[in-house]
Amino acid sequence: MSDYLPDEVVREILHRLPAKSLIRFRCVSKSWNYLITSSAFIDSHLTQSLSHPSNSNKLIFRHCDIAAKVEHYKFIHNDSSFDQYQNVEFPLTNCFRLIGSVNGLFCLIQDEQFILWNPCIRKFITLPRDYDHVLSRSVFGFDARTNDYKVVRIAFPYTPKPLLVEVYSLKEGSWRRKAGAAASLLPGITRDLSCRRDAFINGAVHFGVRDCINTPRLKVGPSVLSFDLSDEVFHMTALPKFGAKTDYDIFGFRGSLSVVYIELVDNKRSCFIWVMKECGVVKSWIKLYTINLTGEFRSVLGFQKNGHIFMQAGLGKNARLSSYDPQSQQLKNLGFYGWLSYSCVHYYVENLVLLDKPVLFDKQNGELSRWVGSRKRKFWVESEDERVRDKETICKLKKAMVDQQEERVRDKETICKLKKAMVHQQEEIATLKTEMTSLKSQMATLKSLSLLVQQWNNQVENTSSGVGDVGSYLG
Repeated sequence: MSDYLPDEVVREILHRLPAKSLIRFRCVSKSWNYLITSSAFIDSHLTQSLSHPSNSNKLIFRHCDIAAKVEHYKFIHNDSSFDQYQNVEFPLTNCFRLIGSVNGLFCLIQDEQFILWNPCIRKFITLPRDYDHVLSRSVFGFDARTNDYKVVRIAFPYTPKPLLVEVYSLKEGSWRRKAGAAASLLPGITRDLSCRRDAFINGAVHFGVRDCINTPRLKVGPSVLSFDLSDEVFHMTALPKFGAKTDYDIFGFRGSLSVVYIELVDNKRSCFIWVMKECGVVKSWIKLYTINLTGEFRSVLGFQKNGHIFMQAGLGKNARLSSYDPQSQQLKNLGFYGWLSYSCVHYYVENLVLLDKPVLFDKQNGELSRWVGSRKRKFWVESEDERVRDKETICKLKKAMVDQQEERVRDKETICKLKKAMVHQQEEIATLKTEMTSLKSQMATLKSLSLLVQQWNNQVENTSSGVGDVGSYLG
């Protein structure tokens, strides 16, 4: 991959680069292009991006121009200052609807055609239409266990019939009908029209439902129908009790299921925010905040990570996106105006998802998934800051390569010194071996001499003993 850097070092450096820079760096070499477009690198780069705090405070804000029937989207670069943003040009020109977004990947629908779009790499794919064309609710989510993005369609019947559940898997590239999961639910479960917003929270998609046959409608509170994207099974959770004619929205609040509902009491509109502390435990519902919707307050649009609440303040064209601090009860104008009745705010992370997906052609419907964007569009023009960051990154890579080359030169010199030392040691070992051989020869000689001396001593002792015997005899 590189003549100067080990492959693992290059991967570690590339993992830390922004997605837009990686798109351009694919042109460096075939090996870089192969690495950057691999599924394993795309998954690990997303994990790295999600772990960095500065990459997870970006927002996308949707608001509508009802008169012109146009939807507007803005990328907000910091969820605390809101002073930097860019207008987003979606790949569709006609009327479309945003189903949801996860980690910077968006799911849109236009004329019953589902589309997955990654604005960071300017690419979208159209999903196959081999699903039942019936009135349904759809939610977009992410299965963290398999790193798979899924679209869930549920057709709620208004008669006691089983639900129709279909799941699209991006990794599999096809729709699947979940008849077994639908059969596990009691007949009569249908969509609750009072629920205006479904949501993806903590690995599951959540729908507002009610029981239309087993219990009287107005005597039982609505429930949340949750579909786990990993196990692909349903769970039912009863909601806190509130008025039968109350509209409510499902949100995620710091990873927990949250329900926001507005109730009219004594001609005064109040907003109640409930949070489920323990997943699936009905008794863990707590009323977190109560907001009086008199004056400027109109509705809740979402939650910030610091606990503040996105709210609509004002009406009509004068409506504005605001941030409400429930502790100090202060409202801050964020500087975005227009019709906010159908607005929403989502967090997003720049990523490379869809980069490894081929350009597909749907023969049945004659539609092509294609690259989106023009260099003339303001949103896609490379900024001066991005060019500076790319130059700095290239300089760092060059410096790292030079340092690595110098280290290799030093390593070669060290190896030569070690080789010379080894040769010198080998010569010393050979000398020692020669001396050892000489010593062994001398030891053998000494041993032979020692044996001769021992023999002589024995002969001398024998001789002395013989002379003594003769003397005694003569005496």
